[in-house]
Amino acid sequence: MNAGLPPNRAHVVTQPSSLSSRLDRAYRLYRRRIGRCRTENQLNRIHLALENFLTPAEVRYLRAALAREPPDSPGRPWIARLDRFMPVNKPRPVEFERSGLFKSLTRYTAGTVFPEQKTLIIGFSGHFHRLMLPMPWLLDCLDPRLYDVLVLRDFSRRSFTVGVPELGADFFAAIARLRELVRPHAYRNAIALGTSSGGTPALLAAILLGLKRGISVSGQDFQRFTTRVKNRGLDDTPYAALLASRPEPFPDLLVVCGAEHTNDVKAASALHELVPSHLWKIHNCEQHAVLPWQLAQGRLPAFLAEMLDQSLESSDPVATTAVAPDGQRY
Repeated sequence: MNAGLPPNRAHVVTQPSSLSSRLDRAYRLYRRRIGRCRTENQLNRIHLALENFLTPAEVRYLRAALAREPPDSPGRPWIARLDRFMPVNKPRPVEFERSGLFKSLTRYTAGTVFPEQKTLIIGFSGHFHRLMLPMPWLLDCLDPRLYDVLVLRDFSRRSFTVGVPELGADFFAAIARLRELVRPHAYRNAIALGTSSGGTPALLAAILLGLKRGISVSGQDFQRFTTRVKNRGLDDTPYAALLASRPEPFPDLLVVCGAEHTNDVKAASALHELVPSHLWKIHNCEQHAVLPWQLAQGRLPAFLAEMLDQSLESSDPVATTAVAPDGQRY
């Protein structure tokens, strides 16, 4: 498998693999792994890991397959919950397919449209190797004809300060290699989105890569980030210099937190003071996990569209929500 995106237009549109055969293989692999489990904890670990990687099409396939199993099948309540909270939950003309470029880098694409017609989302996950949500819930909000998604997972749990093993030994080396593999400027638009401990790295990556937008959702404050750098015996000077730089064009940076989560508001406000950015404090949200909270409110697709500043389903403009006098968003 080619680890990078295709180098030119002639190779962008490829013959799609048989989706049904891939889904069937995924189900058979699931059955083998579940068959080895002897405890509930082992089952839960498999299900949580799967939630970090599955596509919406795989969820629908597993739902149908597991519905044919006995009522006491351990997979049935799990897939029922996963399916129940899919925010759109409808088949698409084309579907996201997953390819593991490396252990820590996963690509989701339909692969049938030229990059210059799409938006690339580069996701920087938090400590639980997800963007706050099971991956199919997030992907379900996006039209695969309009979006490609890359997710970097920080298995070291060091906020990407020690890089990504297959890409580079520090943050800067990893992002430089990512630029070579992904070529974000081949896309119509490219956005970095980070959650929790991936929030600050997403903003730094947006500046370093010259992306249109960088988004931090409930990210840690920059001081905590640089403390992690120094605790690893690394120099934090390049990170501070990058955050203080103002290259042109400078990305539109967005710092998001729950308005009633005291620690996240402090972290977001401190980061907002350090770099030109928009600060969004989400009204009535007291949770660190802002995206699951928005899902529970029935607003996840609309909220994602507002953060990305573009429609998830078309080229139509996005209607923004009301902003209170104190800057809180409803």
